[in-house]
Amino acid sequence: MKPQGQIASLQRLLARFRSRRPPAPRPDPANFPPSFRPYEVRAPHAGRADRPRIAHIIANLYTGGSARLVVDLVERLGTFEHVVVVRTMPPELHYVGLDTMQAPSVTDTAQALAILRRHQPDLVHVHFLGHDKDKYGRGDWDWYEPFFRAAEAYGRPVIENVNIPVAPYTSDAVRCYVYVSDYVRKRFGRDEDRNITIYPGSDVDLFSQSSEATSDGRIGMVYRLEQDKLDESAIDVFIEVIRRRPHTTATIVGGGRWLEPYRERVRVAGLEEAFSFPAYVSYEELPSHYSKLSVFVAPPHTESFGHVVPLAMSMGIPVAAYAVGALPEILGDERVLAPAGDVTSLAAKIVELLDDPALSRELGAANRERARRLFSVEKMASDYEKLYEELLA
Repeated sequence: MKPQGQIASLQRLLARFRSRRPPAPRPDPANFPPSFRPYEVRAPHAGRADRPRIAHIIANLYTGGSARLVVDLVERLGTFEHVVVVRTMPPELHYVGLDTMQAPSVTDTAQALAILRRHQPDLVHVHFLGHDKDKYGRGDWDWYEPFFRAAEAYGRPVIENVNIPVAPYTSDAVRCYVYVSDYVRKRFGRDEDRNITIYPGSDVDLFSQSSEATSDGRIGMVYRLEQDKLDESAIDVFIEVIRRRPHTTATIVGGGRWLEPYRERVRVAGLEEAFSFPAYVSYEELPSHYSKLSVFVAPPHTESFGHVVPLAMSMGIPVAAYAVGALPEILGDERVLAPAGDVTSLAAKIVELLDDPALSRELGAANRERARRLFSVEKMASDYEKLYEELLA
């Protein structure tokens, strides 16, 4: 082969290599117990035939706050028609009943524009989960980019939700950038754009059971056990508390890459009988797990909002957390915050709450009131409805 041909072949090979994306994470079947059931979306019955159509563009529909936000909008805003365009669907569906189109291989503007023209939305709502291309690698950035370029050509208003603590994708098509917390908005919003905060909503009616916590105390957390939220030291907080209070128990709800390493660290600590690892559970089962907790623990290293914390607050449960990201804004009480990554300090906060029932009741009552006032799904839906109507007008 001539040198020019060799160079061309190498360039084609390099182009193919660069275009390859890492495979989407596939949950280990062990993370899903036999009782797990996907959430069935209860979309309202169609009203007017000429309802405005909203196209939700989102990278994945795995269990998590961003997917839940889409589900809540579909369920609560029946005056609009909704379609969801998604890159990655889990092998075992986490949500059923959505009008979805899976488009895993969108790489150019023409493909994305064809999808928009097929669905003919009146408004495009992008739920941006593309990691910062400089800090994290391109991630889903390459999938979102063609949709933003297509939206500029399509000519309908665009809302961009910034659901993780990264800079948004900036585009002339975006009429409003919606941030899930003031923390993310103040850190990443540009002065020249229209930036607003709308907190993700919590079902405060579903998450309102009375506590069944025992006097010995059960602590727990509910998270995807993945490295975007947690690191290997998060389990050490629970181990430290139980070493200090041997009758305390812990429940770790969630699955992911850290599930087995956490179980192993508990085994090495000799505390297997004190821990429960139910892995992923159905959404409807979550209140029963929350209701048994004396203290909810929030030990993430990164947090843009943290939907699981307002759920605990809605249940009237005190929360102890690292002071990272939006958690100080959500909780609004410095007494329950520990420096980021300081296992000893966070464990001490938890022990204090377990040993002081009066303080726990005070904080639990304040949490319930704050959750209903700021983080209800009804308030969130109302805020988005007003925004949709304004931009469609």
